[in-house]
Amino acid sequence: METAMELPNRKITGVLSILIALLLFWLILLPRIPYVITAYFNTYSIGLFIVVMVLSYQALKLRGNLALLAGLGLTMLLFALALSYKWTSGFSDNFLIGGLLPYKDAKNYYLGAYLILQGTPLASAGQATERPLFPGLLSSLLILTGHNLKLALAILVQLAGVGLYVSALQVRRLVGALAASLYLTGMYFYIQPLTGYTLTEIPGFMLGCFAFLLLWRAAENRTWPDMMLGLLTLLVAVSMRAGAFLVFPALALWAGWAFRGEKRFSIRSATGALLLILVGYSLVNSFYARLLGIPAGAAFGNFSYALYGQVRGGTGWHSAIEELGTREPEAVYRAAWQYFQGHPVSLFIGFAKSYRDFFLLGERSIFPFGEYRWQNAPGIALWLGILVLLGWGLVRLIRDIHAPRSALLLAGFLGVFLSIPFLPPIDGGARFHASTMAFFWVIPAIGLSSLIQRWKPALDPDKASNREALTYRLASVVLLALTLMTPPIIYILAGKSMYPAPSCPAGQQPFAIQVDRGSYIDLLKPGTAACGSAPEVCLDDFERNNTELSSDDFYQYLLRFLEGRPGNVRIVPALDRLKGKFRYYLFPVEDQANGTSFGPVLGCGAQVETRNQSIFQVETVVPETK
Repeated sequence: METAMELPNRKITGVLSILIALLLFWLILLPRIPYVITAYFNTYSIGLFIVVMVLSYQALKLRGNLALLAGLGLTMLLFALALSYKWTSGFSDNFLIGGLLPYKDAKNYYLGAYLILQGTPLASAGQATERPLFPGLLSSLLILTGHNLKLALAILVQLAGVGLYVSALQVRRLVGALAASLYLTGMYFYIQPLTGYTLTEIPGFMLGCFAFLLLWRAAENRTWPDMMLGLLTLLVAVSMRAGAFLVFPALALWAGWAFRGEKRFSIRSATGALLLILVGYSLVNSFYARLLGIPAGAAFGNFSYALYGQVRGGTGWHSAIEELGTREPEAVYRAAWQYFQGHPVSLFIGFAKSYRDFFLLGERSIFPFGEYRWQNAPGIALWLGILVLLGWGLVRLIRDIHAPRSALLLAGFLGVFLSIPFLPPIDGGARFHASTMAFFWVIPAIGLSSLIQRWKPALDPDKASNREALTYRLASVVLLALTLMTPPIIYILAGKSMYPAPSCPAGQQPFAIQVDRGSYIDLLKPGTAACGSAPEVCLDDFERNNTELSSDDFYQYLLRFLEGRPGNVRIVPALDRLKGKFRYYLFPVEDQANGTSFGPVLGCGAQVETRNQSIFQVETVVPETK
């Protein structure tokens, strides 16, 4: 029995443990850790898998505030090291420039957030038009960070780490520390490659973890508020990172079973959950979009491409564009239906390929254990082991299906499993399942637990306190508010800045943009300036760690531009306030080091079109006139 003096001391120590663990994340990001070290934490290896699982087990088997400090601190360390690699290596690929700036698809989400901040409709912003929830959340974070993209991305990554850890705590309460460490490790290596990108996977993963927490508590205590908030949070997560929508009818059926009272099944509870899902879907994916100026029918239009590829036997979403020569969803749906009528078996071939790609090893697999080749014996052994644990975990849950938690986990997994053919791995690997990964990785954890001890799901020696549950609810409400409520307010209240067009020489165009701290990169030649951490990127690192340099003319042009100049260059992704066009602006760094480099920047230059992007080469910068 704790004394009146011990209880407040324990609370204070708990708060300090959380703050120290969260602070550790930022302390890791502050110094320029050599990326030859952090590269080890940015990719999968069997050695790192073992290290993470052993350390996770040691942290999760602790109790009290020490467990909180060790477990959350370890998770923050892992996520910070993966992000640090991106920032210090100049890593560039199809979605990221210099470890920081969004590129291609990722650029459109950043553009969407930019448009919200300006009060401009998201009518033609690519993926941001189809999936506006992440641009909405990103706009809220940009407001909170003073439009600093680097800080906003770091906050997203940290929140994903927090969500993973607290969901692992819930798993520990059911299956013990060792099995929970498998859950945490599997989840970490799933999301690890996606850290640092302005893409929907990290926020979808984060919200999915909190939704998993709430639904778990609803199953524990039969609490409708937790179930309703959990369903809404999961709905936002799956809508943000378009994913396993079939999880919702499965969860509605679970609600009818778990909240049945004295009946065998409650139609009323199932109907109530289903109505909540339908109303929530309408508000989140239709009404919300209208508030941001998005026309009706724009959301999830790219699903038509995926469906066409499946109807064609699993050829991938690109086949619709290549064969039909259109990006009009209605035309693609019509073509898919016509082909299905003549070749119905082809659809099931596409479905079979999706399950094959999902469960076998390879770049499209849900298992991040290396490439599928017989020389990779440790990866194959681990893959086979997880498959066995997955199957045994399902058997154990089916045997205990009368328990609400077991039924919940089965319903969640069933929804993921049935959704696989509609989220073909050929179109994006395992990324589609970011928001529902908790329902997948908890199954092999249960399988492991039942092999090493007699699994008793009714036993709960470390039950979550009411204060802890209230914290989960509050965190979810805040995240939902930043996603659903704040962006429309920002959009409505935003005042459009008006800038006079500068007078430019013949052959040059005027521009007016906003340059913000942490939202650009400087490519610096050797010996010219201190570099090594974004936004100051060493040119040598940029070339060395660029996966697309040999094929992408955008990157090739950047290097040619630098070779023809004596100095360095600043790259700013920004929306031209004069013409409303989003481009990558190239500034001589020397011209941007005069104290007026942040805020409104006006000037003249010339536009250069590459195959993938629009570049604006700045020639002169003029003072802003009030």
